[in-house]
Amino acid sequence: FPVEYRGSTGSRHNPLPFPSTSRTVPAVHEMRWWWVLCVAVAVAAGGYLLLAPKEGTVPSSGPIELSAEEKALLLRSAREALAAHLEGRSPSPVDEALLTPAVREVASCFVTLTKGGALRGCILDSFKAHEAIYKNVQRNAILAATVDTRFPSVRASELPALAIEISVLGRPYPLAFDGPDDLVRKLRPGVDGVILTTTYGTSTFLPQVWEELADPQVFLGELCRKHGAPSGAWRTAALVRVEVYQVNHFSEAEPAQSD
Repeated sequence: FPVEYRGSTGSRHNPLPFPSTSRTVPAVHEMRWWWVLCVAVAVAAGGYLLLAPKEGTVPSSGPIELSAEEKALLLRSAREALAAHLEGRSPSPVDEALLTPAVREVASCFVTLTKGGALRGCILDSFKAHEAIYKNVQRNAILAATVDTRFPSVRASELPALAIEISVLGRPYPLAFDGPDDLVRKLRPGVDGVILTTTYGTSTFLPQVWEELADPQVFLGELCRKHGAPSGAWRTAALVRVEVYQVNHFSEAEPAQSD
């Protein structure tokens, strides 16, 4: 699979510590009375189609809402795909009856594997959403176990000791700001994942990273360092572009560790 590595070394919430050049340009629409009229006509003519989304629907910029049952399905699906890969067998097919419109939506999913509370592997294959959620968690569970070069590949014997965490990403969107101080004011610690681009490259932190880097200035400094920029580049670089996104994240319970 093509893989874009995201994150920083040693954090359970970050993927691999390499820069990426992924670009996302969400559309921005200006509200006009005629636009509202067009929407009303479209809904009247055939808007009922929106009530039955099919696989391939791309969500809005906000995090995708998932029920407890849908989260459990995705965690089971990720574990089964990983187990099948490590055991050299074909994965059990997902029951089509359980595939709700939400899990069929197209979104990027970051998967983290932990063992005894410590990071064992994590990855996001692409920031550009390209397949249904239930498929992407399967893909990234396997990649997290086999492609994260900070760790040896996960062995089948380790599976009972692993916990899986999934972060379903909303679409990134540009954050407008007027200088570095305004940027600090507009970031929302604990809410926003941040994609930072400077003249040196691009890097990202998930919203969960705010738990470790609560100060926005420190957060931005570490985000610069992650793509090889000086820690103050977010203040001084000729090009500074920021996109933010939100996630819906959930995980299995950590298995009890044997003595």
